Amino acid sequence: MELLTDDQKNEFQTCFQQFDKDNDGRLNPKESVMALKSLGVNLPESEVSAGTDFNSFLQVVVRKLQITDPADELKRAFNCFDQEGTGFISAQYLKQILVSLGDILTSQEADELIRDCDTDHDGFINSDEATKLILSKLT
Repeated sequence: MELLTDDQKNEFQTCFQQFDKDNDGRLNPKESVMALKSLGVNLPESEVSAGTDFNSFLQVVVRKLQITDPADELKRAFNCFDQEGTGFISAQYLKQILVSLGDILTSQEADELIRDCDTDHDGFINSDEATKLILSKLT
């Protein structure tokens, strides 16, 4: 479950423990359904196995909530702007997008972001450069 942050794991662990009424480290089907429902996952009892342990519970949560690697999500988002499927977009096109979004970035702020993103200074931003920069800003 390397896709989950420690906070997410703790949140799901707390949820699991709240529904584990007999504290045996396992949820019966009814407890599993209720725990999953509290997280926004709706499954019928027939799709939940008896004696679900925490790891099995996490697997269902990750699969049903489609929790994915942030880098993969960022690359997919980047690809939405890569209209030609080349794996990169021009710095000029990125600036046009950033400035046209409204009051989010000024032209100067967009230039600074692009300078940070275009690490090889070729005038193009590839998904790896963009992803690395965004992830570095989030941590």
